[in-house]
This record gives sequence, C-alpha cells and structure tokens, in this order.
Amino acid sequence: MARVDDYQKSFDLAAEELATRNWTDVARKAGAKASDDAAYLEMNYLGRPVRVTAPPISVTATDNGPEIPLAEQALVLHYLVNADGTQPSGEWITYREVEAGEFYWSAFVKRAKDPLVGFFGERPELLTELAPLVGGEGPGETGDASVIIRAFPMVPIQLVLWAGDEEFPADGNLLFDRTIGRYLSTEDIALTAGMPIYKMMALSRQKG
Repeated sequence: MARVDDYQKSFDLAAEELATRNWTDVARKAGAKASDDAAYLEMNYLGRPVRVTAPPISVTATDNGPEIPLAEQALVLHYLVNADGTQPSGEWITYREVEAGEFYWSAFVKRAKDPLVGFFGERPELLTELAPLVGGEGPGETGDASVIIRAFPMVPIQLVLWAGDEEFPADGNLLFDRTIGRYLSTEDIALTAGMPIYKMMALSRQKG
C-alpha cells in the first residue's frame, strides 16, 4: 500500500515535469482548456470540474464537493504529463491487452474488477443509476449491463456486468480504449479504473 509520502513524491515529480511544459499545448493534447494567460488548466475528472494552476502547481475541484485526495491529484498530473493528443479510437481492449497488463493483473483485479462485481453484480441497475454522477456519459456496448465513464477527457472506461444464474455467479470486467496507454501508465490505468467504482459505492451508501 502506497504511503502519503509516496503520493507526495509522485505528485512533486509530475509537477516538476509539468512546470517545464507549454500549458497551452498541454491543454490541447489533454482535451483540457487553458486560461488566456496559461496560468491554469481546467477539465473534467470523473464528472468533477478540476483546475490545475501554474507553479506552484496545485489541483483543486471547482465545485462544492470534497477536496481531491493527494493520490488522485497526482493521477491528474500524470494524465496531463503523458497526454499526446491522440483521439480515442473507439476500439475497446481489456486490461490484459495494455502494455505489461499481465504483470499488474492481480492489482487490477483487486482494485477494480472485484469491487465492480462484488458491489454491483447483483444490482446492475445501481451501476446505471450512479454512473452519471462520476462522469458516466451513456450506456456501454456489451454485457447485460454496462456504462461508459469519462475518467479524463481522453480516457473513456467501459464498466461491464454479466448477470449470474443458478449455475454461474455474476461476472464483470472493465474495458479501455486502445489509446489509453498514450495517457496513463499501466499502473495508473489500474488505479484510475477503480476510482469511479469506489466513488459510486460511497454514493450508494450515502443514499442509505
């Protein structure tokens, strides 16, 4: 489990790199919007508007919601640093198909697939109900229930569920656009994939 100082180091390294970039160019490649003086960038992250300010770099939400945790702030910076402007292809792949996906497979299953199936497998209607609150932008294209969530402007993620029956339990998976490696590292993909699931789980509990 990563410690707070690990997240801080990750944030600082990404911030140091981002500070050397042309922010107008960064915004264009990331699908974000730069202010006229390039003093900050704005974009949506899992349905929330966020602002990244020029040095000293900070990541803040501009809505009335909770503060963005440090691990997610670092993730936002990683996305901006890596973004190369490639448009999503519309071709979906599994996590095993991303570079080194097999190496991180067990972490991906623990962070994303197991929570998805465990919490939503027997109540897929809850997934479709809550998805719009975390960047959901429409139904998915496969499974018995699925949603597409826009984690970052150039990073759609498809969450898929298959209903169980008397013989087989419910199952599920997460699919990614083939271009995702141009925006996030393999480890960051696993981390990002779990974020909307945990946020929807929390929202569900808040509803009672």
